[in-house]
Amino acid sequence: MSPHLKRYLSGALVLTALTSPVFAEPLADFYSGKMLSLVIGYPPGGGFDSSARILMRHMGKHIPGQPGMVPRNMPGAGSLVATNHLYNLAAKDGTEFGIIGGSVPFGPLWSRDGVKFEATKFNWLGSMDRWTGIALMWGQAPITSFDKALTQEVTVGATGSGDVTSIYPRVLNALIKTRFKVVGGYQGTSDLSLAMERGEIHGRLGWCWDCVKAEKPDWIASDKIKIMIQLGMVKDPELPGVPHIFDLVKTDEDRQIVKLVFGSQDMARPFVAPPGVPHDRVVALRKAFEATLSDKDFLAEAQRLNMPIKLTSAAEIEKLIADVYATPQPVIDRAAAVIGSN
Repeated sequence: MSPHLKRYLSGALVLTALTSPVFAEPLADFYSGKMLSLVIGYPPGGGFDSSARILMRHMGKHIPGQPGMVPRNMPGAGSLVATNHLYNLAAKDGTEFGIIGGSVPFGPLWSRDGVKFEATKFNWLGSMDRWTGIALMWGQAPITSFDKALTQEVTVGATGSGDVTSIYPRVLNALIKTRFKVVGGYQGTSDLSLAMERGEIHGRLGWCWDCVKAEKPDWIASDKIKIMIQLGMVKDPELPGVPHIFDLVKTDEDRQIVKLVFGSQDMARPFVAPPGVPHDRVVALRKAFEATLSDKDFLAEAQRLNMPIKLTSAAEIEKLIADVYATPQPVIDRAAAVIGSN
């Protein structure tokens, strides 16, 4: 190789490195002075909104350059609107990420209605919580035990058709013959809670036991609600005597469907960045997310707010989603039929 060619190739490599987004500006230089947008797939005032805002107050200091953060509530269809936005329209430079419903990435397995994303292509940052899902009834509901939900119709509130508030009652109706009537159109946790208190609906499914303890301790203290069934992957020792979903399904295929549907509770409040974000920035956001969840100031504030923190890592979420999307097609088809059975 001639000396001239060597000098040309060397110069070309340097120019390529300097003009590449990954190499041209170190992470601290990129993030310094920027304001990150944190998309929240639910309206202000609920558990997801609170989770996002407490994270926002502490995460910036763990990102190189210590950028600021601003919230952007984007409710609609159980966070499907926000999920589509994050996949298609959000900035792909590491300055925008968000929190969505844990079940939404699973929804495309049984319905593509309104779906404009591919769950396996997202950049997952982690989840702030793992849930023990429950079915709860307001104290004035016409049923007082789970057995009566098998014989008497009761109304339960829901947000979007792809949200757990809609999916879970359909699954229980199909697999164990409950008689939940789903009433949609609510905007989030706060809206559903008000609807129960006003008597518009009898109860709701898809909330978690920790969520009720954190957000509505007076409901428990005043015996205003009844817990009908546990919907978590494992039994919660705080709910002895409350039936568990795995004790109620009868066949191996039904159990597979239960795992497919309720597995999302292990990523109950996930944060996600769009596809296409440079790898080093994804790594930085993931590290900052995990560092925040072990930050003493963050944990102290979470404790003051009575907010449980149970990390699910990005790697765990990626594996969970990969495993779910590898479910045999006949089981997925059955699940789709079950979810659409009402």
